Amino acid sequence: MDGSMGAARGLPRDAWLLLLSSFLASLPIGALLVFFPLYLHDLGLRTLAIGGIFAAAGLGSSLLLLLIGPLADRLGRRPFLIAGTAAPALGFAIFALTTDPGLLVVASMLGGVGFSGGLGGSLTTATFDPLLAGTVEPRRRIAVLSWSEGVWTLSMACGSLAAGVPALLVRARLVPALTADRALFVGCLLVTLGAALALVPVRERLAPTEAAEAAEAASRPTPAAPAAPTRSARVPWPLVLRLAVFFALQGAGLGLVVQLLPLWFALSFHAATPAIAPWFAASQLVGLLSIPFVPALSRRVGVAGVVVLSLGVSSLLLIGVPLAPTLTVAGAFYVLRSALVSMQWPAQLSFLQGAVDPRVRGVVTSVALGCWSAAMALSPALAGYFMDRRLLQWPLLLGVCCYAAAAAWFYLLLRRTPLPEEQAAEAAPAGTMPAGTAREPGTSPAAMPAAR
Repeated sequence: MDGSMGAARGLPRDAWLLLLSSFLASLPIGALLVFFPLYLHDLGLRTLAIGGIFAAAGLGSSLLLLLIGPLADRLGRRPFLIAGTAAPALGFAIFALTTDPGLLVVASMLGGVGFSGGLGGSLTTATFDPLLAGTVEPRRRIAVLSWSEGVWTLSMACGSLAAGVPALLVRARLVPALTADRALFVGCLLVTLGAALALVPVRERLAPTEAAEAAEAASRPTPAAPAAPTRSARVPWPLVLRLAVFFALQGAGLGLVVQLLPLWFALSFHAATPAIAPWFAASQLVGLLSIPFVPALSRRVGVAGVVVLSLGVSSLLLIGVPLAPTLTVAGAFYVLRSALVSMQWPAQLSFLQGAVDPRVRGVVTSVALGCWSAAMALSPALAGYFMDRRLLQWPLLLGVCCYAAAAAWFYLLLRRTPLPEEQAAEAAPAGTMPAGTAREPGTSPAAMPAAR
């Protein structure tokens, strides 16, 4: 926790602006994660059709991700990040003006719906983490990404709570249902524009920390490293493919379990939005308690160790959700599982950014997270198919299998990929190891791990 606080005190201005933008842009995502599936269900759409809308948004994001990463590495990441942050605003305007299913699909593909986020999500996913990681030196990368996860978690919690406001207004007979729903979309539009404006002062350049990290990556004794420190660094495709499988398995699990989980709660326990929203808010807030321990834990067991531990335990806790007899028990299992997932993601992000040359981070991020987004886009339709047939446990149990397979894949094929901060810690003499660096016990600089 001390490492995280120290990292926060020393963050440059651009890092703070990126975190502010992330907080504002994530508020609508948290709100619509709970609100949007139930809103579509109230409009009369079947669960399979709702899953199809999420699939359309996710597939569009996945295809664009494969193009955006290389372009951002060559042309600059900042313009793509600003455009991607602003893109969902048009979608929210459409949501506020119409309930036509065809237009709702178009609006969903612009962004703001689901974790993949459509067009806007593809632009931000390929650029945000590489930009943020480049604002600090390698040894502080996991700390700043832990702060990023904390900001995202807090924002998602606030958004989840906001999802219940329209129903409360209708219950109090203050406004009609459609007016309350559209007011939420207008609010999403305004905070999205604020998130885009926060990025305007951010400057992008090949910072000294990124240049030093590129030189460090070029000297690694592993086939995954680029051959020479040229501007067009070589992409380590064998490593990228292993990362792509790892993220695809997680994306499939996320699409089966989380994307339609508010609707699953409603169908399984006959619960309304005000009863469901607090559980999703709690699942985000609990992460604020676990995230600060990520840097210290990574110093003790290594970044890969944090990934394996959190992903494995969270998969076991997820089993309790479909087997729970009440909403309270199911929600409690989901909240506990979320505490571990909140630790897993900053470690995965740091792993993904540190495992490759900084000059090809956009390409590697777009491929790995493009596969994550594609798998996440396809699986909600399958979850909706099962829910329409009242086979409610099947989506969650299949999701558990996907997460467990991801943990096994990472442990067997990725955990020994070298990271620059861990190599530096290995090479440092006893007593001179820089604060914030980490090394996995029992591993050598030539044999270590990689993943996002």
